[in-house]
Amino acid sequence: MCGHVIRKLPAILADLSSTSKLDSQPSIVSALVFIDSNVVKFSSTELVRLRPRKEQVQWGPTVIEVVVHDEVIVNPNEKISNPELRTEADLLPQVASLGTTGALEFVQTVESLYETWGLPALDSESGRFYGSTIRLLKDIPFKYGRVMGGLGVDGKAEQVRFISSIANTRFTKLKRACGAHQGPDRPLNRNQLLDAYHVWCAELAGCSYFLTLDFKLQRTLAHSKISPKVLVVRPSELLRALEPPRTAVKGESNPSLNSTPQRREA
Repeated sequence: MCGHVIRKLPAILADLSSTSKLDSQPSIVSALVFIDSNVVKFSSTELVRLRPRKEQVQWGPTVIEVVVHDEVIVNPNEKISNPELRTEADLLPQVASLGTTGALEFVQTVESLYETWGLPALDSESGRFYGSTIRLLKDIPFKYGRVMGGLGVDGKAEQVRFISSIANTRFTKLKRACGAHQGPDRPLNRNQLLDAYHVWCAELAGCSYFLTLDFKLQRTLAHSKISPKVLVVRPSELLRALEPPRTAVKGESNPSLNSTPQRREA
């Protein structure tokens, strides 16, 4: 097993059905939401760290200067320079709370979970996605036979090789829609390949929403002729979509405040 990675696929991958069963699916779900890996990243906002400071200490007749460390809580999102991204990231606790109340159910796949393993600083005191459960879809887009790894294997490269080998018409269309194809003589872009895979899985799982903070992905899909069968939304759009429609007030020309991304035909 050492030095090799083998991911065994089912015999037939050509036409995976969108009716694949979810593992232990609850009988009532208000809305199923696929969680992009960047959502997990920006939800890690309470990191316990040691902050150094200098302090003078009396040592006998001598005063010496020493470095002591204080325990502090650090929020990496405070370093976000993009105000639009910071605003969206600050809404994640509100979104996560809807999972604990049962208004939403959050899901991810084996590959999206593996993608988060490479993210730094996820040891947040608030828990993963603020303590809201993210259910693992164990048989979406197919049931894994086994996953094996060995010393010296590049896990990211093997993941790309594995996902690139999947032959499915819908997945191929989404790869183009997400910008994974960079040209006939160039390899697939890893980030966009994973984006396409995750969106495809969200479709197969019957998700209503794909939650992401990847604005570039949203822009790319907006300009593509091939649209996902799931609404790709940022936190503010998801929260707005869940708001009850406002009753029209006499004299208003257009009371629609619930503008959400519209799903186009694929």
